[in-house]
Amino acid sequence: MHVRSRVARDPLQASEGNREFKMADTTISPNGNKVADVSMYNGHPYGKDTIITTKTGDLMKSPSISSQDSCTKLTLDKTDDDITCCARDSAAYSVLKLAVCFVCGIIFGMMFTYSRVFEPKTIRSQMVFENFIMLKMFLSAVCAGQIVFCFLSVLPATKKLFKEAIEEYVTCFSSKGILTSGVGAFILGCGMTLSGACPGMVLAQVGSWVPNSIFTLLGCLVGALSYGLLAPAIESKTKPKKKLKYQTLHQTLNWPYIAIALPMSVMLFIVVFVLEYFWDYEKDIKQIGRTPPPYDNIFTASAWRPSIAGAIIGVIQLPLIFTVHDTMGGSTSYVTIVSQWVVTDKLQKMFPYLASKRCGLGNWWQVLYVGGAILGASLASIASDTMATSRGANLPTALFGGILMLWGARFAAGCTSGHGLSGMGLLAWLSFIAVPCMFAGGIVTAFSMQATGALDDYVTSTFDT
Repeated sequence: MHVRSRVARDPLQASEGNREFKMADTTISPNGNKVADVSMYNGHPYGKDTIITTKTGDLMKSPSISSQDSCTKLTLDKTDDDITCCARDSAAYSVLKLAVCFVCGIIFGMMFTYSRVFEPKTIRSQMVFENFIMLKMFLSAVCAGQIVFCFLSVLPATKKLFKEAIEEYVTCFSSKGILTSGVGAFILGCGMTLSGACPGMVLAQVGSWVPNSIFTLLGCLVGALSYGLLAPAIESKTKPKKKLKYQTLHQTLNWPYIAIALPMSVMLFIVVFVLEYFWDYEKDIKQIGRTPPPYDNIFTASAWRPSIAGAIIGVIQLPLIFTVHDTMGGSTSYVTIVSQWVVTDKLQKMFPYLASKRCGLGNWWQVLYVGGAILGASLASIASDTMATSRGANLPTALFGGILMLWGARFAAGCTSGHGLSGMGLLAWLSFIAVPCMFAGGIVTAFSMQATGALDDYVTSTFDT
């Protein structure tokens, strides 16, 4: 059985027994089996993946599940006649993991819908400081996620799991630096304001049938494909010459994670409390043209407090870490979907970025997750009788905004969920750079659109331009 590690390890550690370290598509086991390496580019390794091989039944560790960028591959156990990049655990265990991810996605989509944060007017109005649903939900989700991470970081049974989750996350920054994180996030923010969405929220928009959201989704797919085709050239030109010695704040200070994250989560809680107290959510609901909801039944209510919905989203980090050893993210799923045509060795060498995202549970769990988000949004919209009642961006703006969002997210190696909810929660340096730049891009675009009158240009049906 063959397992790909998350990070490159010392080859000298593999000298015992039958363990060997070689790059894939080279014989790496005594019986001559090969592993197809989808991270090769013109015969050279794409990234720094290392293959750890052991005898079947003598597995050093369970297959690694990748972080938000799905940089890591899973178990490959194929003969020479059946080489593939599509790895698998036991079928039952993989199905269980995917089922958990799908359920988490359903909850994710429902919370977006019930908070009304997914509405284009909510997002655009946030960028000009007329509505604070998005900020309240974002901060409460980071806060709740950090509290979850704090418990995981100190409990003896979960300490190792938490460290692995951090290692998985920062591995995705191997070719990223301050410039790419800042510029990519700024572009993502511009796309968010244009389309009135983000890579995660567009799924809730599709599930709730927001006008032209299907074109925002199409733009995201086009953006993922076009970036994937050019990724090797882009990353070879933008890869930082000197990497950060430490990727997270607590590693830099050599402090326990909880020593920084717990005070930060308390501070975020206070900020959210003050926002809710002085800017009640009913004011935000009215601002987007909704009637404040009744309180007799939360499932049929048209809106929840965004801080409550955000906290629930933050708690979703827990089952994701336990099942796929991963944290929340969504933009990689678009790349996985558009990379399914990269099936031959020649295509995989030509387009290594797409090939590396095509197969494996580490990539496909996000696809199930975002699919669940569409279903969850539909269920919440039907329950609250708000299906197809939102206003959307016009068709060209929705499409172009979707393209920009995915270009920015891939260039920065993370989206609003990846950098915002997971990266800031894990105290990643590049996420603290990306998130302000993301909002800066959205704010600059929003005020520019407001100056021209385009900010309030909404449509009431799909195909409207």
